[in-house]
Amino acid sequence: MQVIVVIIPQIADVFKLVPLNKIQWLYTIIISFIPLVIVEVQKKLNEIKFGKVVYKNECE
Repeated sequence: MQVIVVIIPQIADVFKLVPLNKIQWLYTIIISFIPLVIVEVQKKLNEIKFGKVVYKNECE
């Protein structure tokens, strides 16, 4: 939903936003993946430290 606010000009005007350029979108995408990487590293460290999988997918 936040991306829609930036992309649709009429909504962006309400919030006085300007369009992002390609570099800014690239930064946004990279920054948005950082929490995913941190969580996955933490899960692996928990598995090593505690000898078990703390968060297990029910489908496995």
